[in-house]
Amino acid sequence: MFEEIKFARTTWANIQLSKLCPGNEIGKLQELFETNDFAKQMESMIKIILILKEAYDRRAKFEDKDFKPYPLTEEMLENLDEDELSSLLNKAFETFGIDAETSVETKPNKSKKETSPSN
Repeated sequence: MFEEIKFARTTWANIQLSKLCPGNEIGKLQELFETNDFAKQMESMIKIILILKEAYDRRAKFEDKDFKPYPLTEEMLENLDEDELSSLLNKAFETFGIDAETSVETKPNKSKKETSPSN
């Protein structure tokens, strides 16, 4: 599903993503998923997907005036199940250079489990 959706990390995307982060610090992007507020986690996922997709579309339109973007809306994303949304976010994060599998937890924390590397 959504194989035709592409993502890009551009200056515009970095600016938009930094606006989502605490203190507008792009390095704190992962903090958006460290909250116990499940709704905020889901909203952040949707915003990140839409930003990185729009960044690709903007670049493609600049390079090819006949480019037709794949339509993707917030409403479409809101109607995906959690696994589909997570899969799309992972694809977006691959483009952004973040290992989403280890850095993003999308389920509400009922009991906080902490793991830390022992290297």
